[in-house]
Amino acid sequence: MKRYRYALWFSIAVALFIVSAELLVAPLHSAGRAQAILGYVLGVSHLLNMAGFTIVQICGGRSSYAWTFRSLTLSVTLSSAFWGLAVAIVIRLRHKLSVPTAVPQADVPGTSSSISRRALLVSGGRAIAAAGMASASWSFFAEPRWFGVTHRKFPVRGLSPGLHGLRIVQLSDIHHGAWMSLAWVRQIVEATNALAPDIVALTGDYVYHGPQYVRPVARALSHLRPRVGVVGVLGNHDWYDNRGLTQWAFAKEGLPLIDNNRLFITPNRCIVEHAREGLCLAGVGDLWEDKCLYNDALGGIPGGMPRILLSHNPDVAEQPPFLESGLRVDLMLSGHTHGGQIRLPGIGAPVTNSAYGQKYAQGLVQGPVCPVFISRGLGMTVMPVRLGVRPEIAVIELVCA
Repeated sequence: MKRYRYALWFSIAVALFIVSAELLVAPLHSAGRAQAILGYVLGVSHLLNMAGFTIVQICGGRSSYAWTFRSLTLSVTLSSAFWGLAVAIVIRLRHKLSVPTAVPQADVPGTSSSISRRALLVSGGRAIAAAGMASASWSFFAEPRWFGVTHRKFPVRGLSPGLHGLRIVQLSDIHHGAWMSLAWVRQIVEATNALAPDIVALTGDYVYHGPQYVRPVARALSHLRPRVGVVGVLGNHDWYDNRGLTQWAFAKEGLPLIDNNRLFITPNRCIVEHAREGLCLAGVGDLWEDKCLYNDALGGIPGGMPRILLSHNPDVAEQPPFLESGLRVDLMLSGHTHGGQIRLPGIGAPVTNSAYGQKYAQGLVQGPVCPVFISRGLGMTVMPVRLGVRPEIAVIELVCA
C-alpha cells in the first residue's frame, strides 16, 4: 500500500491547485491583469476540475458558473478523488507490468518472448501517452488561438446592383472570459477591420464564465470599423451571464442588437430602420433562452426584398413555427456549435450542441427552407481546447444571382 501514497499526494495537489486558481487567480483575471498567462492557469484548473464540475452542473441544474462555497467544495472533492483514483490505477498497472517472473528464465521455455511482449506493451503505452500529450498540448496551447479567415461568395436573388459585392464579416462565439483574454479579442477586432467589411454580423455568445467580462468585450467590439455598420444578436451564454447587462453595454457602445427585430441596408449602402428596397438584416432571439418571434423579425417586408437572418442557434432552421411561417430567408447566419470544438478523423465532432448532429456543426448547409452558414466561432466553452476545429472569422460576399 505504501506505493499508493503518490496517488494521495497527487489528489491533494490537484485540490490545492484548483482552489488557488478559483480563489486567487480568477479575481486577478477578471480584473484584467495578466489575462494571457492567467488564462492558461485557469484552463488547466478547469481541466483538472472537469469531473467534479460536470457532476455539480448536472445535479444542480445550473446555467450560471459562479461558484458558491458549497459547490466549489463538492466539485474539488470529487475531482481530487477522481485524479487520486486515476493515479492509483496507473501505479497498479505499472507495478503489474514491472513484476519479474518468479521462475528463472533459463528454466522456462519461451520466457524471453514473454519479456519481449511485456516490453512491447510498455513501449506501446509510452508511445500512445506521448501522442496523447502532444495532441493535448496542441489543442490547449496552439489551435484555440490560431484563427483562420474563410471567404465565400453567396448569390442572392433580387439583390440590388448597388449591394453587389457587399462584404459581411461574421464573428461568433467570442466567449471573452477565463480562457480568452481581452487582448485576444482586440486582435480579432484588428483582423476584422483589416478585411474592410461593409457589415459586421455578431451572432452571439460574447462572454463565458461571468458578467464581469461583458463591459470589456463590448468596449473592445466598439472598435470595429465596418463601412456600413454592425448588427448582432444574443446567444445562450449572454443570457446565462446577465442578458440585461449585455443589452445595456452594447447599447452604450453603439452596437445594435436586433433580437426579434431588423434593420435595412439601402441600395446606396446606408443602414436604416425602415426601407422599401435594399437588403433586410433580421435577427431572432436565442432558441434555448429567448423567444423566436419570426413575424417581428421578418414580417411586413416587401416580398422582393432579400433578407439575411441572424440566429445564434442554427437549429432555428428546423423549427416548425419557422417552417410554417412561409417567411422568406435568403441566408441564415449562425454559430453556437463551435464546429464541435473537437473533431476526430473519420468520426466528426462527438458533440455539436445541435439536435441535428453533424448537419449543423459547421459550414454552409442547406436547411429545409433556406441555406444556413454556421461559423466555427472563435472561443471555447465547457473545455478550454480545440482539436481539428480552428477558430474562424467568416467573410461572406453577397453577389447578384
